[in-house]
Formats: sequence, structure tokens, C-alpha cells
Amino acid sequence: MQSRYARFFQFVIVAGDLLLLNACFLLAGALRFDEIRLRQTEYYDYYVQLIVFFNLSWLFLTLLFRTYQMGTTLEPRKATLKTLNVYFLHLFILLLFLVSLQKDEYSRLFLVYFYTSFLVTVLPWHFFFLRLLRFYRRRGHNFRKVVLVGSGNGLLNFYKTVNERPEFGLKVEAYFSDEPVEGIALDGSEQQLKTYLQQNPVDELYCAYPSGDERLFQWFRLADEYLIRFRIIPDLGLKHSRNLHIDFYQDVPVLQLRKEPLEYVHNRLIKRTGDVALSLLVIILVYPWLMPLLILGVALSGKGPVFFRQKRTGLADDDFYIYKLRSMQVNNKADQEQARAGDKRITPFGRFIRQYHLDELPQFVNVLKGEMSVVGPRPHMISHTETYREIIDQYMLRHWVKPGITGLSQVSGLSGEHDLDQMKKRVETDVYYIENWSVLLDVKIVLDTIWQILSRTEKNKRI
Repeated sequence: MQSRYARFFQFVIVAGDLLLLNACFLLAGALRFDEIRLRQTEYYDYYVQLIVFFNLSWLFLTLLFRTYQMGTTLEPRKATLKTLNVYFLHLFILLLFLVSLQKDEYSRLFLVYFYTSFLVTVLPWHFFFLRLLRFYRRRGHNFRKVVLVGSGNGLLNFYKTVNERPEFGLKVEAYFSDEPVEGIALDGSEQQLKTYLQQNPVDELYCAYPSGDERLFQWFRLADEYLIRFRIIPDLGLKHSRNLHIDFYQDVPVLQLRKEPLEYVHNRLIKRTGDVALSLLVIILVYPWLMPLLILGVALSGKGPVFFRQKRTGLADDDFYIYKLRSMQVNNKADQEQARAGDKRITPFGRFIRQYHLDELPQFVNVLKGEMSVVGPRPHMISHTETYREIIDQYMLRHWVKPGITGLSQVSGLSGEHDLDQMKKRVETDVYYIENWSVLLDVKIVLDTIWQILSRTEKNKRI
């Protein structure tokens, strides 16, 4: 049963979208044209048709992708990502429409104004609306009454989570069990549950038993009888992931414990487009004036090549050569030993360019070649990969995506020389990035990287 506010909130988010869309349409018209044409000319009719098309197509995509669904566990960033996908698909459909029908009546500058203004308004609208909704739930509003039954291992964790995260909108009203879990206040035996449901309004019944227990079906039927949503808290015997997903092959469920956004072609295409665009921007705007100065500085710092090339582990465990400006004296330990504090191999100029990550500028060439991404797990030396793959759980999962010039580990202060425990944290952070990738997360990491380099914070400090 939906809460009494759910449909209202869904209406608000959709209505807000359409309000912003039409406001941005009028704003684009005001910016593009000297005057707003009110008389029914053919030119005017084209833009009337366009605004109708914009509204209907956005509404259709919203319903298709369900961006109006503000689920209790949906994070603001993920909700915004869904909206971003709809935005790009809306733009793609328009371009397809214009090309296929050979429409040239519409101003390109008008479309640029519209989509730019719509992007910078609709994304914050979804993000902050969900934040506001979560805040509203924390204040004790818009919650669903739930009852717990059983003794499964996951019941206590669920109980603690619901109490600690009121923004999920769930309130535990009672707990019934013949084998109560320590840490949850007991309200009676399982035989008393039916009487409680008869006398009290309940929205959802959460049930937790060992796998195969016949009581699951018993409570399932009882919940249906009283029009109560039935939920099962499973005990899989495995470490659970928030990205757990169930696929169905006809009526056979298959559990997928890890979901990777970059497993999908459209997400890889979006990421690759951003990588190429940002790399070209750096190469065109920064390389011509900064690279000659850096090359001169490296050449004067000591004998050896200006550029350093080293084999690293990349996507799908394939090797590639990474490019850097040389920051060390030529030595025979470069492929085995990581730079350490006070490392005498590092030249004075090398220390300077390492401090500001300028030695990594050539890696934008690696990005253009498709060997790296702007954002991703940092690539390790081959010797380190062979060592850590045997002793750190999930280490090799880092190679499901392209390595990056920067990454979530780097902006989290987990780069550079580390002991085994720190390396495990670094791997956990990289795996989190893989499981939770989004365009917004990449943008955040890039901006955090720039800020940390310019402000020389401890998190981004290099040896």
C-alpha cells in the first residue's frame, strides 16, 4: 500500500519537471529572438509544435524510466543520474527527429539555450527535492508502519538500519517471534501476530527465517488476507551488496550480487565521450604552452629520456604502456619499487611536478588511445598486480574498468605508498566506484582532484 503522500510527491516531481521545461523554453526564446512573435505565423507554429513535442516526449520518458519514483532507499545522486539519462535521451530523440524529417526551421542557438538552461535546473530540482523528502522523513513524517516476525540473521541488521536511517520512511511497530533475536524488543509470540494484525493498522510485514522454512508461506498468505505488503529479509550466507539485483529467466530467479553501470554499452559510450572531450580540451588548451616548459625542466634535471614509459595493468588484466614525464633519475628499480618518502631517485624538478601531478599530463594521450579513462582506479605496476592479486580480496575487480588518471581513491587520500591495510581500503574504494559509477560521480572526482591540487591538501599529497 502506498503511503498517502506518495502519489502527491510523484505528482510534484513530474509537475516540477514540466514547469521547468516550459520556463526554459520561454527563456531560450527570449534570449534568442528580439521579440516574441504572438501572431499565428508559420514560424510561430513551428515552435508551438516544438514545445508540445518537448512536453509529450519528456513526460513519456519520465514515465518510462520512472524518474518520478522517489523510493525510500534511493540516493539523491542515483535519482539525479536517472534524470540525466532521460535528459540525454530526450536530446537524442530530438536530434533524430530533426535529421530524419530534415527540419531546419529551428534555431540551433535556441536549442543550445534551451538544453543548457534545462540541464542546470532540472538536475538540481531532482537532487534537492529528494534531499528535502528525506529530511521530511527524518522528522517523522511520511513513514510506513511495519511489523517484524521471525529469527533470521538479517533481522537485527534491518532493525538497526531502520532506526538509524529514518529517511527510509519505515517505523517498526512490533516484533513477534518464538525464537527472539537479542537486541529487538519482543511484543509477543508468533501465535499473537494474527491478533495484532486484526487490531492495528500495518503497512508492511517483514519476515526473516532460515531458507526453506514453511512459515514464510504461512505469513505470506496472512499478509494477503489483511492487505499488507509482504517482505522477506533473506539470509544468503554471503556478504550482501547494495547493488544486488535479480534477473528472471522465465520464472527462474537468478541473483546478481554485483551490478556494474559500466557493463552497459550506453554508459561506456557516455564515459568515453567525456574522456575524449576532456582530453582534447587539455591537449589543445594546455599542452601548447605548458608542455614545452615541463619538457625543458625535465631535460635540465638530469640525464635520461624526457618521457617515462612503463608497463601497467589495464582493462581486463591486459597490459599497456603508461606515459609520464620523467621525475626520477634513471634506475633499474623503477619497475619494482614504488616511490617512497625521501626517495633519493626523485629529482628536485621531479618532486615539483609530482607535487602538482604535472608528470601525469602525458596520460591524456593514453586516454585518447583508449587505454585509460580520465577517472578510474589508478593502474599498478605489473609486479604489484601479481603480488596483490593473491593476498587482497576483490583486488582484480579493479580491472573491470579502464584505469584512470585520477580516481575516487586518490581524492579520498588513498594514493601513494601504503601498507597492506591501506591497500585493502584502496581496493574497497575502487570497487565501490565500479559498482556506483555515474556521470555525476566522475564530475565530482574531477572537481575534487583540481581543488586538492590547487589547495595542496593532504589528501592529494604525493611523494
